[in-house]
Amino acid sequence: MSDHIKALINQLIFVAKARDLSQAQLAKMADLTAVGLTKAKGRGDIRASSLEKLGAQLNLELAFIPTRAREKAAAAIKSGTFFQTSVDSEDKEE
Repeated sequence: MSDHIKALINQLIFVAKARDLSQAQLAKMADLTAVGLTKAKGRGDIRASSLEKLGAQLNLELAFIPTRAREKAAAAIKSGTFFQTSVDSEDKEE
């Protein structure tokens, strides 16, 4: 269904594995079945409450970020100005 939802589920599983948790362990910790999580990952369809439970087990939370803000941040990172501080700006003026 949704590639974005699949990506979110895969991100949660990636973080779990980085913390030495299997997909099945993560599912169980969130009161889901391993089969249910596998099916949700394959379909790209899961309840928001289930995503929230999975994230909570990894100390992560769901958040909606405006697309425009993300694009501006990506452009700033690419241009090297993302971490520019006022001190950096003052140095350039001198």
